[in-house]
Amino acid sequence: HIVRLAIENDKVVGEERLLEGERQRFRDITQGTDGALYAITDGGRLYRIDKQ
Repeated sequence: HIVRLAIENDKVVGEERLLEGERQRFRDITQGTDGALYAITDGGRLYRIDKQ
């Protein structure tokens, strides 16, 4: 899974877990020009994550 941390004044103030049901090892995550996050796994799967 992926963990999104909210940080204020160098302290973690919130946490959100994404893709918890996926049993994948994520290798890289980047933000696209469209604002979505793109994550790739060891197995080559590509995930697009956007706000709902």
